[in-house]
Amino acid sequence: MKSVITQAVSIPVKQSTSGNSTTNGCLYGSGKTAVILSNMDTNDQAEWDAVVEELVANDRMVVTYDYLQQQDDQSSILADVISFVCTAGVKSVILVGASRGGVASIKVAANTKDNHCILGVVALSAPIEYEGIVFYSKEELSRIKMPKLLINSEEDDGADDTREMFQLFAEPKELLFYPGDAHGTQLFTREHQAIITELRHFIAVATGGM
Repeated sequence: MKSVITQAVSIPVKQSTSGNSTTNGCLYGSGKTAVILSNMDTNDQAEWDAVVEELVANDRMVVTYDYLQQQDDQSSILADVISFVCTAGVKSVILVGASRGGVASIKVAANTKDNHCILGVVALSAPIEYEGIVFYSKEELSRIKMPKLLINSEEDDGADDTREMFQLFAEPKELLFYPGDAHGTQLFTREHQAIITELRHFIAVATGGM
């Protein structure tokens, strides 16, 4: 396994009801491109351990971080993480999120006014709706112009949402389904190498080989 330099960081947050002004994050590698990984509801950065070092490359870092509290919409803290890395010199960002983190990634891609640094978004098992809460409108989904990759398992509870989201997305877009009912980062257990290959390819195309 390759040796990757890691750095624990405190990331400033602008809006929090938890009383905290920072959240814990970790930077893997370094570079002008950042792949930002957003957690599932479990809020465990370790769930990305299976892929994080595989995504580090020359001039490309990977970033993980904690949510400060349980809430339906984690897009504001993701926006703070993007601001943090861009202030540190990052020029381009790829968003990758699983489940709730996929929701946050898609919402930021759709609603961040100054999102020219975001070059692509990947969502694993991200729902459109859950327990009566609708996370984004059809208009929000249709206005995302950057490359988009949706990944899910065929029997996941949100598989139909994934199919609907793909139909609402404008090009460029990709859709990948794998056998079984794994949700979010659970997909790495069975489909590790296949997903790594797809993520690397998506990132390379979205960044123009940066």
